[in-house]
Amino acid sequence: MITMNPWQKVFINLAHHYGRQNWWQNNRLEDWLMMILVQRTNARNVALAVQNLQDVMSLDQLLALTPAELEDRVHPARFYKQKAIRIRTALEWLANAGGDFSVISQHPAAELRSQLLTLPGIGPETADVMLLYTFDKPTFVADEYARRLSARLGLGDYKTYTTMYTAMAPFAATLSLDDARELHALIDEHGKTQTRHPYDDKFLLQDTVSVDQWPAQAVLQDGPRGEPRVTK
Repeated sequence: MITMNPWQKVFINLAHHYGRQNWWQNNRLEDWLMMILVQRTNARNVALAVQNLQDVMSLDQLLALTPAELEDRVHPARFYKQKAIRIRTALEWLANAGGDFSVISQHPAAELRSQLLTLPGIGPETADVMLLYTFDKPTFVADEYARRLSARLGLGDYKTYTTMYTAMAPFAATLSLDDARELHALIDEHGKTQTRHPYDDKFLLQDTVSVDQWPAQAVLQDGPRGEPRVTK
């Protein structure tokens, strides 16, 4: 008899309750910039900054902006000076790599991750989100929501991003790209329901979860495609 990985049960139960999320699958360049802009702010502020960039949403046009112009456009996302520098550096990396996401995505995941981690402001969490949604690499994003969920369910009390990322690598290797994307989004959406009124969600480890086991607050906070909040 084959025993199902407990994380697979969690995934199935979250997906059944919250439905498909379809995060970060709109415009590759726009979504990629949003992964930087969303650091330490909220989705509303990011949306305002992205709106300011819509008329220059191409690699060449963005690189043609002066530092002051870029700062002004991303101002709503907070920490605009830092974020403008990070965006500019990321865009220069993209241009030097050929400027084509599809071509860059053909490089091995480990190589891309190492390169992304050299960019200012791109830590492991942001790099893995980029790998997952921009460069089509299945991986597990061991963010705070994932670590808190793991601790609540007794699946591992991971104190750092790297320890959980490493521990989850074998499971991540079994996931398709679509499943890896959905799992990350579902974990984050579920985590948001725990922030104000925490509740016992160990029922996620059951083979099936009945509707009445879900508390009233277990509903989507941002609606479909609610962008994640990454720290770095």
